[in-house]
Amino acid sequence: MKVKIKTLTPVHIGTGKKLGSLEFFNNYRIDYYKLFELVAQEKQEEFFNWVDQNPQISVLDIKNRFKLNQQDIINNCGLYSFSVSFQSDLNEGIKDSSNKLFIPGSSLKGSLRTALMYKVLSNDSKLSFLNNHLANLINQANNLRGNKSRIKNLLKEADDKLEEEVFNCGVYRERNNKIVAVYDDQKYDLLKLVKISDSTSVTTYFDGEITELQVYALQKIPPHKSFKIYTESIKDNVTLEFDISIDIEFLKRAKDELNKTNSDFGKKYFIGIEQKLKELFDVDIKNESEFSEEKIIESLLKSWEKFGEAVSVLEQMWVKSVDGKGNANTGSLKKLYNTKNKFKIGFGTGFSGMTILPLLLSDKSLTTQAEQFYKSVGIGFHNSSKSPLSIYQFPFTRKYTNNQAIYGGFGWVQLIRNASDVKSEKEESFRPPNTVLAEIIDDKSKPPKVKILEGDYQGKETIFPGVKLEGLGL
Repeated sequence: MKVKIKTLTPVHIGTGKKLGSLEFFNNYRIDYYKLFELVAQEKQEEFFNWVDQNPQISVLDIKNRFKLNQQDIINNCGLYSFSVSFQSDLNEGIKDSSNKLFIPGSSLKGSLRTALMYKVLSNDSKLSFLNNHLANLINQANNLRGNKSRIKNLLKEADDKLEEEVFNCGVYRERNNKIVAVYDDQKYDLLKLVKISDSTSVTTYFDGEITELQVYALQKIPPHKSFKIYTESIKDNVTLEFDISIDIEFLKRAKDELNKTNSDFGKKYFIGIEQKLKELFDVDIKNESEFSEEKIIESLLKSWEKFGEAVSVLEQMWVKSVDGKGNANTGSLKKLYNTKNKFKIGFGTGFSGMTILPLLLSDKSLTTQAEQFYKSVGIGFHNSSKSPLSIYQFPFTRKYTNNQAIYGGFGWVQLIRNASDVKSEKEESFRPPNTVLAEIIDDKSKPPKVKILEGDYQGKETIFPGVKLEGLGL
C-alpha cells in the first residue's frame, strides 16, 4: 500500500558527515576526483606538484590556477546544487545514487517502532510492568553509581526489556541448565511483519534547502547556544511517497497453526503472539476470517498520529514558556502544533520523540519513578546547574528554525489520507515557467540525455550541451 506524507517543516536525515565550504562551488557540491581528472588530462604533473604544496585548496583556486571554464566544472564535476548559498560545517543529508534527497525506510520504521511502543505501553494493563521495570532499574542504578560503562550497559538493557515486552514473542531455550521461555531472540520480533520502503526522491535544487537551526532552552529567548547548525534538508511542503506492506501470508499460516491441537506454535515458539498482535496491530488472529492489509496499515498510521500528537503537546511547552517574551514570533509553531495527522522524524526529533517520555509524564507514579531513575543515571543534568532538572523541564534544549525572529519547527511530516487523490504540490508550485516535464535517461553521457514526457515532443529524446540539468525542472 502506498502512503503519502507532506513535510510540514524541513526534514534532515543525516549521513553523519560534515561538509566544508571547500567542497562547494557556485552552490554545487563538487566531486573532487572528477575535478582532478578534468585538470590532469593536460596538466597532470603540474597539478599534483601544486596540490602537494597546497593541501587546503578550493575549487575556485583550482579554476583560477588552471584556467578552467566554470560551466565545464559544473557539467563534469557537479554532484548536486541548492538554490541558496552554502554555509560552512554543513550536516550532509542522505541521498540516493542520483544525488536526490529521500527518507530511508529504516528511518520511517524506526519512527513507527517508537510510536507502537508508546501505543502498547499506554494500555492500563502495562502500568504494573512499567512501574516494576522502573523500580528495578532504580535499584540497579543505585548499585552502579560512578561506574559509567556499566550504567551505559544498564540503559541499553532498559530499552531491550521494553522491546521484548512490546515486540518480541517468546521461545523456549536452555538457560542456566533450565528450559525457559525467553524473549530476546530477534527472529520473533513481530515488527518484522511490516516492510517499509524508502521514500521517493526529490531534487536538492527545487525541494531541498540549507536549513539554519538554533538551539533553545525552555523558557529562554534568545538561543541557548551561540553557534548555528546547518543541514541539507528536504524543505517544507514537499510531498513524498513510500510503500508499507504486511506479511499477510505469515498471519494466515500462524492462524492455521494456532488452531491445530497438536502444534507447538504459540506454545513453544512464538509464545504470546495472539496478545501481541492485538496490542500492536489490532489483529485478532484466531477469530478474524480474513486479514486485511489495509486495516492493519490504518492501525499503524493511527499509532503514528497518536504518538505525534503526544510529542506535539510536549513541544508546545516551549512555545507557552516564551509567549510574551521579547519579540518572539511563534505563530508558525502554534499553527504547526495544531495540525493533525503528523509525526516527527530524523535529526531534531529529540528525546521526547525518540523515547516513551510522553507516556512517563502522563501518570504520576511513572513520572516520579522516571525522574528518580534519570537522576540516578545522570540523565537531565546540565552544565549550567549543579542539580538535575525537573523531569518537566527535560529535555533541556530543543532545535528550531529561526528566520528573522519567526520561529519554525523542524522534522515534522504529515500523513496524507487518500494518498492517490492528492496531487503532488511541487508539480504546481515549483515548476519554472516555460518548461516541460522531462526525465533524465543518461546523466553520465556528455552532454547529458533526457526524454521529453509531455507536450508536442512527448517521447522524444534530446541532449543539452552546456546546460545544467537542475535548472530545468526535470
